Amino acid sequence: MATFSEWSPYEKFVQAGMVDGQFLNAGFTVIAAGPPRLANIGGATALAGAASSGAAADQMVLPIGVVQNVNLSHNRTFNRIFEVGSERSYFISGRTIGQLSIARILYHGPSLLRMLYSYYEDAIPPVLVEAVFPNAGIATVANPHDVIIPPGFENMFVNLASDLFNQPIGLLMYVRDSNLDTYGAVYMESCYVPNHTWATDAQGVIIQESAAVQFERAVPVAVSALSLISGAAGGALGIGG
Repeated sequence: MATFSEWSPYEKFVQAGMVDGQFLNAGFTVIAAGPPRLANIGGATALAGAASSGAAADQMVLPIGVVQNVNLSHNRTFNRIFEVGSERSYFISGRTIGQLSIARILYHGPSLLRMLYSYYEDAIPPVLVEAVFPNAGIATVANPHDVIIPPGFENMFVNLASDLFNQPIGLLMYVRDSNLDTYGAVYMESCYVPNHTWATDAQGVIIQESAAVQFERAVPVAVSALSLISGAAGGALGIGG
């Protein structure tokens, strides 16, 4: 990173060490659904090892395909305190709320709600919901709930009033760069879906679904991340400073 004494707009970048062609974009980011807590699949260490090797990740979480848009945000509240006799103020930190939104194209396969709950399996016969894939979270879920109100059948889940959606899920966001080196990952624990939208129109050629997701906490997953780029590293590589 350039200092003010080194700042030369005609000769140098503000941030040195950027590698040409090594970038992040949507094509190298994947969202996957799984059980509510990392503890259900052996913790962050187990997931990190699976994500890095690719050997057993498909037994823990299932990537959600045909995703068109993802937004991850956190909102943190602050109380601003003033005092009589001064124009200055203090800030007291409040609570943090995380939320996620996903937009996806519907195709002849599992719908968005079906994919979000792909790990889940109904506990007591008659089984209304079966897991989409064999996974490590089925036997370790804390509340093996018996679904009474059907969320839908086969691939199409649209009934958000189903008691299935009283149960939480987990979501993994896994990011690589254009060289397929892992950049980082985060697991959103205890996710709930307060809003689901299914939309099309008379002239449309696609059906689009979207869901708003609230989660209890975002847990960073330590994977084989890239080293932070520094000016020294860029200079050593002969990259423009």
